[in-house]
Amino acid sequence: MLSAECRVLSAVPGCRVLSAVPGCRVLCAVLSAVWFAVVAMPASAQMPDPRAMHGQAIPAGELPAGSVTVRVVRQMLGNNIGGVTVELHGAGAVRSAVTGADGRAQFAGLPPGSRVHAIASVEGERLESQQFDVLRDGGVRSILVAGLGLGSGGGGSAPAGPATALPTPPPASGELSFGDNTRFAIEFQDDTITVFYLLDLINPGSSPVAPPQPLAFDLPVEATAATKLEGGSPLVTVAGHQVSIAGPIPPGVTSVPVAFRIDRWSARHTIEQRLPLPVAQLAIGVQRLEGLTIESPQVSSVREAALSGQAFLIATGPALAAGTPLQLTLVGLPYRSPTPLIVALVVAGLVGLAGVYLSVTRPSEAATRRRQSLEARRTRGLAALAALDAERQRGAIGGTAYESRRAKLLADLERVYGELDQAAQPPDGDQGVAA
Repeated sequence: MLSAECRVLSAVPGCRVLSAVPGCRVLCAVLSAVWFAVVAMPASAQMPDPRAMHGQAIPAGELPAGSVTVRVVRQMLGNNIGGVTVELHGAGAVRSAVTGADGRAQFAGLPPGSRVHAIASVEGERLESQQFDVLRDGGVRSILVAGLGLGSGGGGSAPAGPATALPTPPPASGELSFGDNTRFAIEFQDDTITVFYLLDLINPGSSPVAPPQPLAFDLPVEATAATKLEGGSPLVTVAGHQVSIAGPIPPGVTSVPVAFRIDRWSARHTIEQRLPLPVAQLAIGVQRLEGLTIESPQVSSVREAALSGQAFLIATGPALAAGTPLQLTLVGLPYRSPTPLIVALVVAGLVGLAGVYLSVTRPSEAATRRRQSLEARRTRGLAALAALDAERQRGAIGGTAYESRRAKLLADLERVYGELDQAAQPPDGDQGVAA
C-alpha cells in the first residue's frame, strides 16, 4: 500500500502513472519539485495549462506540518481571486477560510493523516479539489481554477475584476507537440541510474491526427531495460531502444511515460536524446548527490530544491525544437573504477594459463627424461652383449658362464625395449615402435 505522502504525490501530473513504481516517494518528489519550478517561472515564460493543475494537491516541504493552502484563480495563473470562502472537509468539523489578495486560503493545525478535500464557489460555479492526505512532514498546496468549466454550475462565467490577457488560443489541428507538463527525471538507486521520460503528447485539435510518418524515437545507446510505465497510452510501445507512438493521435493528451536504466557510467556522463516533436518547455529533475552538478546547452537555470528531506537539482529551459538533441551532462557522478576488476581478471587469466602450461609441459618433460634414461640403458645393454660375444670368441669365458650372462643381458634388454614401447604409445592407444 502506498504511503500517505505517496498518494498525495500521485496527484501530480505524471506521478499517477508512477504510483506502482518502487521509489514513488523519491521520484514523485522530483516531479512535483519540477512542476513547482515550472509554475514559479516568470509570467513571460510559457505557463502550464491551468486545466491540468485544477484540484491537484502538491506536497510543500516549506509549509508547517499539518497545514494546507488553497489558491483560487480565474482562468489562468496570476489572476488571483480574493474574498472567496474555501471550505476544507475531512478533518473533523468543516473548516472555512477566506482567500486573501494572493488568492490563497490558509488552514493550519490539521490532524496528520486526515484525508481532506477543498470546496469553493465562484459566481455560482462549484469548484472541488481531489481528496488528499494531510502530511506529518510539511504542508500541502492546491489550486482551484474558475471560469474554465471545470466546476459545476456557472462554469462559463466571464472574467471579472482587473483586465487580464487570456491564454493564447490553441494551435491549429495537426500541430502535435510535447506539452508543458512534459518532464524528465533522474534517480540514483541500487548502483544504477534510472531515467524517466514523462511525455505529454498534445493534439490541440478536435479530431484525431494521423502523422505523415510514424512517431518514433530511439533512446540513448547506453539505455538498458527500457519499458513503458503503467498508465501509459496503449498507442505507445517500447521495443529495445525504440519508442513508437501509433497513429492516429486522438485529441487532447496522450501519455507517453517511459523509463530505462543506465548501468555503466564515468564521473562525467552525458545523456543525449532527440525527440520527433517540439517540447513546449524543458523541465528536468535530478536527485541531488554530493558534488553532483548539471551542464546542458538547453538549460537556462538550475536551482536546488528540498522536499521531504530529499535534495534535488531542478533544471528548466525554453522550448526545444523537434529533432534538436537534448544534452544533459551529469558531472561528479559516483562510480566504480573498472581498473581493479580488469587487474583481477588479468591476474586470474595469467594464473589459469600458468596452470595449463604446467599441466602440459611438466608431464612432457618427465616423459622425455624417462625415455632418455631407457635409451641409455639400452645402449649400455647392447654394448655389454657385444663385449660378451667378443669374449666368447676369444675363449675368455666358458660356455656355461657365457650362456648365463647372455640370458641375463637379453632379459634386461627385453624389459628396456618394453618400457620404451610403452613410453612411445600415443594418447589414442596406437602402439609405437621404439628403435
